[in-house]
Amino acid sequence: MEVTMSASKDPFSKHSAEFRETASAIGHDVQELGRVTKDLAGDTINKIRDNAGEYYQQGLKKAQGFEKDMEGRIKENPLQAILIAAGVGFVLGALWKRR
Repeated sequence: MEVTMSASKDPFSKHSAEFRETASAIGHDVQELGRVTKDLAGDTINKIRDNAGEYYQQGLKKAQGFEKDMEGRIKENPLQAILIAAGVGFVLGALWKRR
């Protein structure tokens, strides 16, 4: 007794077709998700790069302002500046000598 099933009566063919369609749709969704993730990462990197450049410029301006302020203070009180520098040098030298 030979048992043969036609394609219309084979329950697995229906499920196989559904499985292939669903797997294909998931594959496309994963590709789209990858594209969106790549775009998001690129935009994030560009934003970080822009912010880093702005922070660098702000820091540079503050450092230049501090430098000009210190120059002005030294010109106004040169003796005080020399004494402060000597005191700092003495303290650092004493700390370094202890090691």
